[in-house]
Amino acid sequence: MPLCLHRGCGKEYSEEENKDGDCRYHPGTPIFHEGLKGWSCCNKRFTDFSEFLAYPGCTYGEHSDVPPDDDVDANAALKELSSAPIDRLSLEQQQTMAQVRDAAPKVDLDVKVTPSLERALEKFRARQAEEETDEVKPGQPCTNNACNATYVDEMSNEEECLYHPGAPVFHEGYKYWSCCPKKKTYEFDEFLEFKGCTTGKHCWVKPKTAQVRKCRHDWFQSDDRVSVSIYAKCIDPEKCSVKANSDSLTVDIVYEDINKYTMELHLGGKIDPSKSSATLTGTKLDLNLVKASPGDTWADLEAST
Repeated sequence: MPLCLHRGCGKEYSEEENKDGDCRYHPGTPIFHEGLKGWSCCNKRFTDFSEFLAYPGCTYGEHSDVPPDDDVDANAALKELSSAPIDRLSLEQQQTMAQVRDAAPKVDLDVKVTPSLERALEKFRARQAEEETDEVKPGQPCTNNACNATYVDEMSNEEECLYHPGAPVFHEGYKYWSCCPKKKTYEFDEFLEFKGCTTGKHCWVKPKTAQVRKCRHDWFQSDDRVSVSIYAKCIDPEKCSVKANSDSLTVDIVYEDINKYTMELHLGGKIDPSKSSATLTGTKLDLNLVKASPGDTWADLEAST
């Protein structure tokens, strides 16, 4: 579904069901002056940026996916901030500019899946299916915290498991389980002997959990576009999200089934999200970011503020 680009709305909507009054938004422009923040269409002013963003719109209408035209009746203070050299802006002004970029609605970029990724995913998942098995071998220990039971035969599945559902905590010399914060010790051996506080079933095979990872990336530019490559094998197309506005970019991917990676960038220049796109291959995610002004040279991929 399309995303409403009215200021103060940012909701997804159905074009078939879109009707007058569904969207609550600010028709004016943001104002930043002497530490105060507000909308040109409203008299209310804020010192806290999060309160400014949360302030409900003052006008009702239909949702729209057409970006506001900032060049029409644009706020003079905001234009002055945008055109001023970074080294002449105060820390508060630089932070305000960054927050404005974050607050602007982002649109989803088109993501193309190549045959190389489809082949890589097919091989990876076939290999995973061979390695993963539900078969439990005798002698295999229970993976629940503080349970010392081992698997003997099918009767072991009927036994009661006594374990700690919490996580181990080591703080200021104390050792304890987060589910039993009143039972503490300085001795590690004694900590290991703490009996579980919860009963349940044994877990012979520990389930895989998602891991947040770092991925290498690089970039280069030409006169009219910026190319960014994020290196990660077997990215899941169903769990890949690339969103952008003219100033910033957000990438969320899951690769090799359980590894997560997120990239948040304040871009070093302006782009045209409607013409930009992404491509998934077997080993990486390629971003094709079309410059809003061909010929502009970016000093870096990411802005200094």
